[in-house]
Amino acid sequence: MVPLQAPQEIDLTDSSPVVPRGWGAAPVITVGIVDEHEMFALGIRTCLAESPLVRVAPVIDEDVDVVIVSPRVAEERKFAAPLVICGDPPKRVAPGNEIMAVLGRASLTADHLLASIHAAAAGLRVVHQEQAGTPRLAGRGLEVLSLLAAGADTKEIAEQLGYSDRTIKSVIRDVQHRLGVKNRVQAVAEGIRQGLI
Repeated sequence: MVPLQAPQEIDLTDSSPVVPRGWGAAPVITVGIVDEHEMFALGIRTCLAESPLVRVAPVIDEDVDVVIVSPRVAEERKFAAPLVICGDPPKRVAPGNEIMAVLGRASLTADHLLASIHAAAAGLRVVHQEQAGTPRLAGRGLEVLSLLAAGADTKEIAEQLGYSDRTIKSVIRDVQHRLGVKNRVQAVAEGIRQGLI
């Protein structure tokens, strides 16, 4: 017979988090901050100091999980870690940089910043509602995309909408261009990602 172990007692006055057996502690994300405005960088550092799941690195090196940068820094300097940009989207990006989020400074909150850091560390891109804007497709393009998603080919779409095959092919090319994709399958996938279909 196996002896029973006494149940583990938990001190309810202890404020440290209880982690069930078998679960490890949540990993701490190491963040670097590079911004030409020292006061803004200090403000970001102060916001992040309140989170036990984020550590701000004093030096940007290969051990950093995510780097928070200004648009100008993203344009001029290459980083190995994924980037969270605080500011307007940059006009261009240094080759090799991977932008995971762009957060406007005017509407930046600590919660948005922390969520974006966690997403970037997990390899996820972040699009905030104010950046999503209006859909890039409407009218006929949206109809064609929906029919593509339903499995219709060019001829079926043309018959259903009352247009020529040539017109539908032109609309499909336009949809692909507007969504920034190369083929019909990618167009449907991007339409799903953006909530268009």
